[in-house]
Amino acid sequence: MSLQYHFFSIPALHPQQAQDELNRFCAAHRVVTVERQFIAAGTDSHWALCVAVASGPGKLPDALKAAERRAGTGDAGAGARVDYKQVLGEADFALYAELRQWRKAAAEQAGVPVYAVFTNEQLAETVTRGVGTLAELGAIDGIGPARLERYGQELLACVQAARLAHAGSPEHAA
Repeated sequence: MSLQYHFFSIPALHPQQAQDELNRFCAAHRVVTVERQFIAAGTDSHWALCVAVASGPGKLPDALKAAERRAGTGDAGAGARVDYKQVLGEADFALYAELRQWRKAAAEQAGVPVYAVFTNEQLAETVTRGVGTLAELGAIDGIGPARLERYGQELLACVQAARLAHAGSPEHAA
């Protein structure tokens, strides 16, 4: 699987023909991203678009699958937002919430979006699987060697600290 880039220009004054061509192209390809910019040039004003499409055989990388789901082009229902407070038990949700706080701080420190550290789905799976080792963390879909190296030990330390804190709480002492 590889990415190919295609460029389109959509005139502002009479867009229909170019717009139809773009729509046909997008319907016939696995679109990964679309970048657009309006070029203000009087009667020659137009939209400039760069469309990245996946080509060739093979599965999309996990990061691109997530982009497909966000765009609503993935599996039916895959783009629906999950309410983890409803899905996880009370104790699991408390750990999940702590992991999200850690992730936010890690993302701010690294200057990246939170999903570049770990996605909500990956954090929830970390909780539900009871992950305690780097190998277990690496078995979660989309967590590869780079994330493990950069954030794995910190995440596991956060999980362990939260579990210890909750183990000493009154509801777990009984």
